[in-house]
Amino acid sequence: MSMEDYQKALKANIWKLYILDFLSGSMFFIPIIIPFILSTGLSLQHIFILQGIFTLTSVILEIPSGYASDKWGRKNTTIIAAITSFIGVLFFSISNDFWSFMTAEIFLGVGMSFYSGTTEALVYDTLLELKETKSYKRINGNLALSTFGAEAIMSVIGGALVIYSLRLPVILTMIPFGLACFLSVTLKEPKRHKIQEGRHLEIMWKITKQSIIHDRPLRSIILLHSIVSLMTMSLFWYTQPYQTSVGLPLVYFGITHGVIVLIGAIASKYTHTMEQLIDDRLLLTSIALTVFVSFMALGYLSSLWALVFFGFTRIAWGILSPLTSNIINRMTTSDIRATVLSIRSFFFRGMFTLASPLLGYMADVLTINQAILITGIVGGTLISITFFSMSFVWDKIPK
Repeated sequence: MSMEDYQKALKANIWKLYILDFLSGSMFFIPIIIPFILSTGLSLQHIFILQGIFTLTSVILEIPSGYASDKWGRKNTTIIAAITSFIGVLFFSISNDFWSFMTAEIFLGVGMSFYSGTTEALVYDTLLELKETKSYKRINGNLALSTFGAEAIMSVIGGALVIYSLRLPVILTMIPFGLACFLSVTLKEPKRHKIQEGRHLEIMWKITKQSIIHDRPLRSIILLHSIVSLMTMSLFWYTQPYQTSVGLPLVYFGITHGVIVLIGAIASKYTHTMEQLIDDRLLLTSIALTVFVSFMALGYLSSLWALVFFGFTRIAWGILSPLTSNIINRMTTSDIRATVLSIRSFFFRGMFTLASPLLGYMADVLTINQAILITGIVGGTLISITFFSMSFVWDKIPK
C-alpha cells in the first residue's frame, strides 16, 4: 500500500468510527430494559445481580482486553467487541429466565470490555500518524455525541414500540449491532509503538502497578473517574423505578431517556471547548459536585419535575468520560495507552460489581428515594476522600 493510500485509509477511520459509535449506541431497549426484564418474572434485585455479572465479566477482561489492543491491534480487538456484543443482544432478545439473561450479559460484558479504551486509543493513534492530535478533543467529543445521539434517538423510538411489545425494541437492536460487525472489519490499523514480546501477565501487572501505585496523579484521575461513574451508573438503574414511583406512563420512558441522553451527548461534544476555557481540574471538581447535589435532591424530592436532576447527572457524566480520556492520553505513551484506559474502566466496573447486589437489595426493600439518598451519601464521602488525596499532587495533573 502506498503512503497516499495509507493516509486515506487512516483518515477514513475517523468517519467509520463515528458510524461505529452510532451503531453501538443504537439500543432501542435501554429506556424500557427494567420493565422488560420485570415482565419475565424477575425482581429488581435479580436485575442488579445481572448487572453485577455483566460488570464482573467486564472486570475480568478489562485489563487483558486493553493489553490485547496494545499487543495485537486496535482493529482486531474492535472486531471481537462488535461480534460478541451482537451475540449478547441476540441472547437478550430470546431470554425469558435468569440464566438466559445471564448468558446475554456475559457476552455483552465481553463486548463492552473489548470496546473499552480500544476505540479511543485507535482514534488517538490514527491522529498521531496523521500528525493531527490537536483534533483529538474535538473528535472524541463528536464520537461521544454520535454514541449518545444514537441512544437518544433510538430510545424515543424504542419507548414508542412498547405499545406493540416490550420485546420488539430488543429484537430491532440486532440490526445496528449486526452492521457494526461488518464495519469493524474495514478499519485500518495505524502504525504505533507496540509492547515488546514478553510474559503477558507480568507486563500487564507492571503497567497496572505503575498506573495505580507509583503514578499518584494518574491514580487520582482513575479513582475519581471510577467513583463518579459508579454513582452515575447507579442512578441510571434507579431512573426507571423513580419514573414509575412518580407516576410517569411507560410510553414516555423513551422520551425522557432520549432527552436526558441527548443533553449528555451535547455536553460531551463541547467538552473540548470547555477544556479550552476552564482548567481541567476545575471541570473535574464541578462534575463531582453536580453529581453529589443531584443525588441529594433526588433523595428528598419525589415529583416529575425532579427528573431534571437525572439530566444534570447525565451532563456531568457526558463531560467526565472524554475529559478523563484526554487527560490519560496526555499522561501515557502509545504502547500502554489502551491498557491504562482499560484500567480506568476496570476500577469503575469492579466497584459496580461489588456494589450492585447491595444497590439491588436497597431498591427492593427501601423506597427509591431512600436508596438514592444512601448511595449519594456514600459516594459523596468517597469523592471527598479522593479530592483530599488529589490535593497532594494537584499541580502534577494536566490542566
